[in-house]
Amino acid sequence: MRRQTLAAGLLTLLGVLPGLALAAATPWAQRLAQQALASGFLTRLPPTVCTAFGLPKAAEGTEVRQLLTKEGHRIRTFNVGVASHTDLVVFNVDASSGATVAYLLTPEGELRKAVSYQAGGEARPLAPADAKAGFAHEARFWSARARKAPAAGATPAAPPGGARGGR
Repeated sequence: MRRQTLAAGLLTLLGVLPGLALAAATPWAQRLAQQALASGFLTRLPPTVCTAFGLPKAAEGTEVRQLLTKEGHRIRTFNVGVASHTDLVVFNVDASSGATVAYLLTPEGELRKAVSYQAGGEARPLAPADAKAGFAHEARFWSARARKAPAAGATPAAPPGGARGGR
């Protein structure tokens, strides 16, 4: 009898735990996408990046909602497609040199493609090893931001002058 009670309790616990884990473990990319859609700035991605990633309306630049951070000359953006919320693009821009790297992500925050370019230049695909290494840094940065992210609907800080959409 005691074994049956213990087994039933264990099965109940095992049935509940996966649901709790799923509720507590929202991937960082999904959490930031929700925040961007709720309170991000409306802007467009550069056509050269849109074309390289095969995003909609590549010639005009895909409309996105954007989260932006700036530290010194480093500008990072997390972008979510307005028309397709599964189009996630992360930018890392060196504002002093114009060197930019862009990463196309899955909704789960996994790397799909990566390109680099100089301001006004054509986007070139990154070698897989370079893309993977650079993306690992971005994933750590944005994952940490997602853990600190305010609740959806919070008012975003104003972007630094001229940094919005001008990659």
